[in-house]
Amino acid sequence: MSVAAHDPAVARVRTRTMSAIGLAVAGVLLILLAIGVVPRVRRSRALVLAAESVKTAVPAVSVGQPAPAPEAGLTLAATTQAIQDAIIYARTSGYLAKRYVDIGDHVNAGQLLAEIDSPEIEQQLQQARADLLQSQKNLDLQKTALALAEVTMGRYKAADEQGAVAVQALDQSVAAYRTAQAGVAAAEANVESYRANVQRLLTLTSFQRVLAPFSGTVIQRNVDVGALITAGSPTDNTAVAPTSVTGAANGLFEVAQLDTLRVFVNVPQAYAANIRVGIPAQITVRGHLMHPIAASVTRTANAIDPGTRTLLTEVDIPNQARLILAGMFVYVSFDVTPTGTRWRVPATAVIFDAQGTRLATIGSGNTIRFRDVTLGRDFGAAIDIQAGLEGNETIVTQPTVSLQEGQVVRPIESQRTP
Repeated sequence: MSVAAHDPAVARVRTRTMSAIGLAVAGVLLILLAIGVVPRVRRSRALVLAAESVKTAVPAVSVGQPAPAPEAGLTLAATTQAIQDAIIYARTSGYLAKRYVDIGDHVNAGQLLAEIDSPEIEQQLQQARADLLQSQKNLDLQKTALALAEVTMGRYKAADEQGAVAVQALDQSVAAYRTAQAGVAAAEANVESYRANVQRLLTLTSFQRVLAPFSGTVIQRNVDVGALITAGSPTDNTAVAPTSVTGAANGLFEVAQLDTLRVFVNVPQAYAANIRVGIPAQITVRGHLMHPIAASVTRTANAIDPGTRTLLTEVDIPNQARLILAGMFVYVSFDVTPTGTRWRVPATAVIFDAQGTRLATIGSGNTIRFRDVTLGRDFGAAIDIQAGLEGNETIVTQPTVSLQEGQVVRPIESQRTP
């Protein structure tokens, strides 16, 4: 073991060196701690001061005035329909013998569209006529028997007056007469029954000729010559008409009157009071928005649908030039306004919360006052107010959730108008 290891001087020097190193490390740590903590404390103090300033400061809100709602009218979407449209079914069964029309053909009322061959009906008609003739001959036979019974009964009555015939024979002659009367009545009833059957089959035979119910255009034809036709049953579509909704099996033909079209629109309840028969309307076709067609309201349902709160309205469109086709998507415009006084405000001004639909207004002393309002038509960026405003209020155009009733604010006039 060396002498230096037991030298007290050397030990003191080593101790002082270690202490200096420890103090240096502690100083460095204190410096680093000061660098990290002091700015954080300063920021925290600044944040507390800023929060206190915001809490005590008067908030600024953007305000504006409600504007009178302009007369924007009402535009609704609709689909055109023919003023008359009939799907023609067969009233008798058989095979299609002839077809005289196709889609696009104009037909007149009563014009022959097709012929159906029904040999079974014709055979039944012949049999019914033979049964009618047989019943008529039987009626003649019964009438002859009645005449004989009447003559016989007269003879027995004359003989009875002279006491030359038994009472039983007279009673038998009277019974025979009454039996003959009943036979005539039954024969007459049979004749009427067979005559009605003949008339029924004649009517069925007339249904072999399919006629147009009114003048119009064939817009659907679903059969070809040789097709099996069943009375009252639909057939497979060969050419689906524009007015067909589902494209499922349909009748033989569909005839539509296209010189006048009509559309049905559902007018909202707010406008229903101003929709009357005869008021003008404009029809605009998609793709031809610059060329509206003048029309008018023909009829209304005069009742609000409780399910949709709308009024069913029919508008007739003159279409002599066939500029509009049935089944087109169109816009129907009315120059009407909702009932009641209306004001228009920015959509951002309306508050929807648990208290209902409200607007924040500026009261006396620049305090917040909330008003319950009734909304009207929604235009996206703006909304009509039907009730709750008088028009002279100052409203907050962009209220925040922190606004409270009676809170003092600093109004800033908004540059945006509804």
